[in-house]
Amino acid sequence: MCVVGLIFLRGIMTRTDVLAAFRKGAGRGMRSGAELMPSLCAMLLMIRLLNASGLPEMLLGVLHPLTHRLGIPDAVTPLILIRPLTGSGSLAAMQEVFRTCGVDSPAGRMASVMMCSSETIFYTMTVYAGAAEVRKLPGAVAASLAGYAAGVAVCLWLTA
Repeated sequence: MCVVGLIFLRGIMTRTDVLAAFRKGAGRGMRSGAELMPSLCAMLLMIRLLNASGLPEMLLGVLHPLTHRLGIPDAVTPLILIRPLTGSGSLAAMQEVFRTCGVDSPAGRMASVMMCSSETIFYTMTVYAGAAEVRKLPGAVAASLAGYAAGVAVCLWLTA
């Protein structure tokens, strides 16, 4: 309530019609949301198609020797793969780690650090690129994924 009061007080002091400014901003926000909807729908469709194709399970099998050698618990590997794609999917993967391994287990700590220190790269890029109407992201995806890989490496080092 204090913040709202300060906003109205500032509006009175600057002789600004706060309600009109609010309506104008809300209208812009609604238009931005409507403009982003196709990009978000396309991204969600691609995630659904990816999961339906069975590719994540195949990747888990292919990556198992590497993740085992790096000391990544099997329960955490799905989280590592899904975190750049979707927040809700990675939250479900983390909950599965907690359910199967325990919250205070090494896998549970690793999952917690991963969730807190990483971002849903493709969702974020979809939203920001869609809002700015950027059609080409030269190097942005590669740089983001390299940063994510560095974060996973640091997570392994911190929780080892």
